[in-house]
Amino acid sequence: MHLKNQLKEKGFDKEKDKSLHSATIEEAITATGFGKYNFGLMLVCSWTLQAMGMDLFGTSFVVAAAVCDLELSMQQRALLTATPLIGVVLGAQLWGYISDTKGRRLTLVLSMSIGFVFAALSSFAPNWKIMALLKLVSSTFTSASNSASYTLLGESCPEFYRGPTMLLCNCFLMCSQAVVALFAYPILPLEFVYWIDFLSIKYRSWRLLALVMSLPCAATACLLQLFHESPKFLVSIGKNEEALEVLKKIYACNSGKQANTFTVKKIVDKAEQASEKESFFKTMWHQTAALFRPPLLKVTLKLFYLVTIIYMTGSGFILWLPYIMNNLFSVLEAGGGQGMNLCTIIRYSTESVGVSGNDTMIQEVCNDTIQDTTLLSAMTYGALASSSNLVLSLTCGSRKRFAMICIVTTSAVAAVLLNVIAVPIAGGIFFFFFLLCALSMGILSVYFVELYPTSLRGMASCLSVMLGRSSAFLGVNAIGALISANCEATFYGWAVLLLTAVVLSWYLPKDKVPNK
Repeated sequence: MHLKNQLKEKGFDKEKDKSLHSATIEEAITATGFGKYNFGLMLVCSWTLQAMGMDLFGTSFVVAAAVCDLELSMQQRALLTATPLIGVVLGAQLWGYISDTKGRRLTLVLSMSIGFVFAALSSFAPNWKIMALLKLVSSTFTSASNSASYTLLGESCPEFYRGPTMLLCNCFLMCSQAVVALFAYPILPLEFVYWIDFLSIKYRSWRLLALVMSLPCAATACLLQLFHESPKFLVSIGKNEEALEVLKKIYACNSGKQANTFTVKKIVDKAEQASEKESFFKTMWHQTAALFRPPLLKVTLKLFYLVTIIYMTGSGFILWLPYIMNNLFSVLEAGGGQGMNLCTIIRYSTESVGVSGNDTMIQEVCNDTIQDTTLLSAMTYGALASSSNLVLSLTCGSRKRFAMICIVTTSAVAAVLLNVIAVPIAGGIFFFFFLLCALSMGILSVYFVELYPTSLRGMASCLSVMLGRSSAFLGVNAIGALISANCEATFYGWAVLLLTAVVLSWYLPKDKVPNK
């Protein structure tokens, strides 16, 4: 009996060995455990998402500081700021196809490498049109990480840890704008000017910031070389032996043992898709159409509606954060704001600028200075969002539906309270809580990994990104007009939209605790 126990401790339990000799891919991933490999992959995928976020949302800081050098009108400034969102829409379906047919890791390495080149070149753009074109191309490539990172991480982790790790990944995406503000704080005040003759440009601090923001793309492309392709993807295309080799390496890294001691010797899953080769467009059409046919139709409609509302709110309003916070602090610094809600302050600040204008002053002075309050507000929101997402990932990994209902409900309530409470600082705080509905983006990414088969997962995730960024693009343009027309009604209307998302979230699959 004593000998039998010793053999079990050393891994020679025959019953256990027999039961795991042949396993499904999910059982095999669970057998690899959770350790150094998964933690390292989580960090790299997180940095990849942050690099993409810096490329997408960091443009607003660069454009604000480049207004004078590029001689931007308000329309050109708005278009240049929103250009990266267009790139996401253009590239989403293509990256979904590549991710589902060529691999998650290859998609990330290729997209981040090329995205880095064009993002870096944008810092040398001689005019706003060329800069917009370069940012369009760079965001088209870097946007692939919005789905491929989550998918690669989710398909390489045991089910028990999948939700928390993917939500932790979202922390880095949530704080990407804050990281840009952190870099901008010491870089933008620099007053150096370097003339580049053959481009006819002055290389100033905002160009340096654009270059610095591109470096994480190159760094993550290099770090991804240390990790393997998703074993689930390899099984989905019939490469079971290659998937088994990857699993052995993951097991060895996690456990510190030899790869040949891995108990699983055979993967019994079969490829989920036909092996016959089809044309590029035919394959892409089949992958897309499958999402909108039973049995996936209801799941797709639910998730895509939630994506529309969450992205329109979180990504749409976040680009208005500097504008709203600048108005708030300018009124407070002037000693006003008593008895005003946030919308009243926005109107008061706008009217004050209009009244203070002197008709005798014809020449308009260009101002490309970003106030410290703008940068500090972005950092504060990033810290709040990241810390909230960290708490969410550590406590609600297996209670996704409950967490999503709570987050969206909080956001809807905050939208009402910032109208009702006539205290300026309280209005700013409630606006931050209103923006926190973006925390639901990470939860939605987990659903896209769990509710779709491996062969369609990349396409579903990328289409959701395309829909989400399209909604954000429309939201950014609509929000400005709506706030100017009737600010209070805008936030009340958004609260109603969020409450419809709460109702629909109730009909998502019920939470269950996965086997550890």
